[in-house]
Amino acid sequence: MTRIDFYTEVDKPADFACRLAHTVYKKGERLTVWLADGGALASFSTRLWCVSDTAFVPHCALDDPLAPETPVVLTERLPDSAAGVLLNLGPSYPDAPERFSRILEIVGRDEAALAAARERFRAYRARGFAIEHHDMSQRAP
Repeated sequence: MTRIDFYTEVDKPADFACRLAHTVYKKGERLTVWLADGGALASFSTRLWCVSDTAFVPHCALDDPLAPETPVVLTERLPDSAAGVLLNLGPSYPDAPERFSRILEIVGRDEAALAAARERFRAYRARGFAIEHHDMSQRAP
């Protein structure tokens, strides 16, 4: 069954998302990153080029011909079939979340992010998914 991980109280969500993508990649898992729109996709792609001076996260857009062999794909729409891990940077609850082995949700500290995360949390819980909570408030950025 799909496991959901909520990372809450994240100080810099965009930076944390890149580090999380790098971690999933280093574990050898396939990662789909779902973003709100083309601007967010382009911005996140740029950030992945700069994870650190010595790290690289190979990635491309879902519609790129290299997507089937690229470990991290970025998309504005979820694929019909999926496997691996979903990093949800989109604005809503994913349809058919059971397509993924894990879903990663990052929650910043602003009220809008908290409200949206609460809605997604309730939707996951209502569907019976196992949810892990990771409080990042005491962790170094």
